[in-house]
Amino acid sequence: MSHSIFTKIIDREVPAHFLYEDEVCVAILDRFPAVKGQSLIIPKKEVGYAFDLDDDTYLHLFKVAKLIGQASDKALNAERTCLVVEGFDVPHVHIKIYPVENTEKALGEIMPAGREATDEELALVATEITAALATLQ
Repeated sequence: MSHSIFTKIIDREVPAHFLYEDEVCVAILDRFPAVKGQSLIIPKKEVGYAFDLDDDTYLHLFKVAKLIGQASDKALNAERTCLVVEGFDVPHVHIKIYPVENTEKALGEIMPAGREATDEELALVATEITAALATLQ
C-alpha cells in the first residue's frame, strides 16, 4: 500500500520542520507556503477526508490547530490566522494554518472571493442542505 507524503514525513522518511507532535498528530511547517509561517496539522492516521475522521481525532486536530495558531500569532505578529481543512492534493486530511500579517493583502491570494450568489441560488442550496441535515439527526 502506498503511503501519502505526510505519512512518510510522520515516519521520518522525508525531512520536515516539526513544530509539535503527540500520539494523534503532528504539526510541521509547510514546505510550499503561501505566507510566512504556514503550517500543517496532520493526523497520524491516514484518512483522506475530514468528515471520515473519528470525533476524538477531529476535535484533537482543532485543539492542536488552535495551539499552533496562537503560537504563530505571537511569534510572527500575525493580524489574524486563517485555517483551511484540506485533503485534495494529498489524500491525507490536514489543517493548513495561515498566519497573516496583513489581512487585506494576503487573504485575496489565499482564498479569492467568489461571485455574489442570488437569493434564489441560496434558497435552493439551503433547502438541499437542510433536507440532508434532517436525515443525519
